[in-house]
Amino acid sequence: METAQSEIAREIERVHEESYGAGLSNIKVEVAGDVVVIIMDVEFNRAEETLVGAGFGDAVRESREAYQEAIEPMFKAIVERATGRRVESFASRMIMDPPWSAEVFRLTPTTD
Repeated sequence: METAQSEIAREIERVHEESYGAGLSNIKVEVAGDVVVIIMDVEFNRAEETLVGAGFGDAVRESREAYQEAIEPMFKAIVERATGRRVESFASRMIMDPPWSAEVFRLTPTTD
């Protein structure tokens, strides 16, 4: 049986590759209490590499962060399906050097 972490990693990686046309070199998923954290080492697509090489790294970071917000419902659905819990909120941050991304999901607290 697949764990929540491995299901989230697999599905986030699939969406990421389909969305950006570039892969991930590493992905780590941690589920701790009411929080899910995903750390991804990202690979830039050719257009992004060109922009970064020309000194427009901020544009790439801003574009990626905006896109992560746009596909937030898809990411939330993946986490909710894997954990069986509702996502209360989501935050995303792109770091450029070296390129990696952090996705944080706050789950609705359990009533235990």
